[in-house]
Amino acid sequence: MSEQHFAATISQTAQDVFRQPALPFNPTLVFREIPGFDSILAIQFILAIESALDVTLNEEEVDNMHTMGDLMTVLKAKKGG
Repeated sequence: MSEQHFAATISQTAQDVFRQPALPFNPTLVFREIPGFDSILAIQFILAIESALDVTLNEEEVDNMHTMGDLMTVLKAKKGG
C-alpha cells in the first residue's frame, strides 16, 4: 500500500470518527489535540483504522501512537508502503 493511501485513510477515518470535516493528514498532528477527542473516540478510531486497512494494532503500538505520523509509521511497517 502506498503512503498516499495510508494518509487518505487516516484522514478520512479521523474526519468520520471525530466529526471534523476539515481534518487533512498532518504527520505532526497530535490526536489528543483534535477537537472533541476523548478516550471512547480514540478506541473507535483505532478500530476503524484496523477495519479499513485489515491490520491489527497491539496495545504497545497504540500506547506509543501520539500523532498521525506515528500511526503512519506503524502502518507502513505492518503493511508496507
